Amino acid sequence: MANPLHDEVRILLDRHEVEPEHAHQVCRLALALFDGLAPVHGYGPNDRRLLECAALLHDIGWSVSGPEGRGHHKASARLIREFPWSSLRPDEVRCVAAVARYHRKALPKPDHDDLEGLGPIDRTRVEWLAGCLRTADGLDRRHLQGVSDLAVRGTRQHLQVRVSAPFPIDEELAAADKKSDLLRRLLPGRLSLATGDSADCGTLE
Repeated sequence: MANPLHDEVRILLDRHEVEPEHAHQVCRLALALFDGLAPVHGYGPNDRRLLECAALLHDIGWSVSGPEGRGHHKASARLIREFPWSSLRPDEVRCVAAVARYHRKALPKPDHDDLEGLGPIDRTRVEWLAGCLRTADGLDRRHLQGVSDLAVRGTRQHLQVRVSAPFPIDEELAAADKKSDLLRRLLPGRLSLATGDSADCGTLE
């Protein structure tokens, strides 16, 4: 991430994020998914940069949503939109905010206000980036930072996300499987998640 953008993201994190370890873990896993799925989605470094921003900021809405965090995904999007960014264009801000908004709950729909002002190309980008973020967020369901590594293998007809962890992560796998709904809507074939040594599982063919 370029320094000016890093500095602005850091301002928002310092101001609103009470659990930065979770944000950084989710960001790391979301970027690993993005990289592993690159042969399928075809997005590049700038799109990866937008995902990085959204992943780091996806939970900042907790700071204004009360102890139960109801609607914090929408609050995160609002805080991102309201920040006076100098390192992101207005369309990029809308994209980052929308990706953060869709890290949980409802999938993107054409009539959602959070997609207002985004054309078809940007809306598809939001779906791919949010799909990576949703799944990554599930992989840190208990906020324990248990997943040490992640890799994508298989073929376009059957993709497998293989994760490594030093302790049982059944709850994380179940959450990630549930939150992979958006990725499954976008991918051309099947998607499964499993534990194992990701270093030995190869890459997407």
